[in-house]
Amino acid sequence: MRTAAPFAAALACLVSSTVTSASELQPVSVASTALGRDMAVEVYVPDGPVPAEGWPVLYLLHGHDGNERSWADLGGIQARLDRLIADGTIAPLLVVMPDAGNSWYVDSADVDGPGDYETAITVDLVAHVEANYPAQKSAAGRAIAGLSMGGFGAIRLAYAHPQLYTATASLSGALWNNVPSEDISDDPDDLRLIADSVFFHRIDADTIGTGRILPSTGDHFAGAFGEPFEAARFNAHNVFTLLQQAVDSDVPLPKTYLTAGDDDGFNLWRGAISLHETLIADGRTSELRITDGDHVWSLWSVSIVDVLRFIDAQWVKPAP
Repeated sequence: MRTAAPFAAALACLVSSTVTSASELQPVSVASTALGRDMAVEVYVPDGPVPAEGWPVLYLLHGHDGNERSWADLGGIQARLDRLIADGTIAPLLVVMPDAGNSWYVDSADVDGPGDYETAITVDLVAHVEANYPAQKSAAGRAIAGLSMGGFGAIRLAYAHPQLYTATASLSGALWNNVPSEDISDDPDDLRLIADSVFFHRIDADTIGTGRILPSTGDHFAGAFGEPFEAARFNAHNVFTLLQQAVDSDVPLPKTYLTAGDDDGFNLWRGAISLHETLIADGRTSELRITDGDHVWSLWSVSIVDVLRFIDAQWVKPAP
């Protein structure tokens, strides 16, 4: 018995040392010219020495009704990153998580929407991070990912600003095809139905009233595409429009990773498959994973591991 106690104490010390991390989650207030106010941001700073070229940076976006703490509080992102870095699965990186409200990550001040969040994130936030952290300062060391609304935001910001990022990823992203031109109307009641049909992935007449959608006024878009909802504005901002523009102009796009649950309550696997097929048809780099699960954190907290592995593989490693 006397020999067991020192062994147990040593084992406890070893276990404790393996789970303790010196990484930090730093709350930051970023002055944004685009928003005309500060933006709350959470920054994951890894443990260990800074490489000569600086750390690569992942901008990680929250979903609808989320904030800068969502990935930390609901997704356990700090512990997940600590383990992946500690076991050598991914290289150390900065992870920047901004609060964007329900902005859909578009500029909307001109229609009295939530604000110019696209500019705030791609200009103000990037400038702040690269001025205040030892971050890489080129597209080779930047990536952007997100879940649900943030999956839409990550893909559209990457495709709208392909010069900024080397990779992008969407987890259960709110990816929808454009509203057909014949459905675009000026009638407010029609516009609410169109907004709902976009959000609930293109319902049709046979679906209305079956309980598969909830009546609403389109407030899930929070005026980001105008109030009432402007289908033409949504189409202009949509990822499928940006992809088609890149195809037409032969513009390189960041490498793309798409994942969604097969039981997603919004059927968002449809948009992921459609975007993946379009990318592959044009010879673009795209990875697709349809996994078992719904539109829930228990899925995203696991799916993020393969997202991080994908992004890590895209970093342009410096020459020795």
